[in-house]
Amino acid sequence: MSQAVDQALRLSELVSARLAHELVGAAGAISNGLELMEELGEDAGPDAAKLVGESAANLKARLQFYRMAYGRAGRESAGLPELRALTVGFFEHVDGVALDWPMAPVVPTLHGGEGKLILNLAALAAEALPRGGTVSIAVDEARFAARADGDEATLREDVAAAADPGAAVDQLTPRTVHAYLTAILAAEAGRSLVFERETPGSIALVAAR
Repeated sequence: MSQAVDQALRLSELVSARLAHELVGAAGAISNGLELMEELGEDAGPDAAKLVGESAANLKARLQFYRMAYGRAGRESAGLPELRALTVGFFEHVDGVALDWPMAPVVPTLHGGEGKLILNLAALAAEALPRGGTVSIAVDEARFAARADGDEATLREDVAAAADPGAAVDQLTPRTVHAYLTAILAAEAGRSLVFERETPGSIALVAAR
C-alpha cells in the first residue's frame, strides 16, 4: 500500500471516529428516553418526551452541520446565510457556548471549500472554550475569523500543533484531526491559518489571504 493511500485511509478512519464521538451522545440520549418511556409507560410523564425531543433536535442539528463541514455538500453553492443558520442550530446544543455572528451588509461570495472552512473554524473555536464563553464569527473577502472569548480560552497543545497542513498524519488522533482538516481547507483556499492571542481570555482563529 502506498504512503498516500495509507494516509488517506487513516484520515478517513480518524474523521469517522471523530464524527461518531460528536453524534453518539445525542443518539444515546434518544435511546435512553425511549427506554424510559417504554419502561414507565404512562407514568413516564412529559420529561421523557422532552428528553427525546431535545436529543433528536440536537442530533439533527449536528448531522446537518457536519454534513456540510465534513462532507461533499460543503463544496456546493451554500451561501453565508445558510452556513450561519446551520451554525446557529449547532451552537444551540453546545453547552455553555454562545454564538455571535452578525450578518454583514455586504456578503462575500464563497468559492470551493470556503464554506467548509468557515464551519470548521467555528467548531474549532468552540473547542477552545472548555469552560464556556462566546464564539464570534466575522467573514469578509480577505479574512475569515472565529474568536473565542471566555475563561481559559485556549487550544490544547496537541490540537494547535495539528492545525498545520504539514503535520504528520500518523500522529493525528480523533481529537486533533479536526484542526488538521481546518488547516488543509485553509491552504486549499489559498489562506494561512493562524491563532491570534488577543487577551488572556480571548483567542482568534483566523484564515487570511
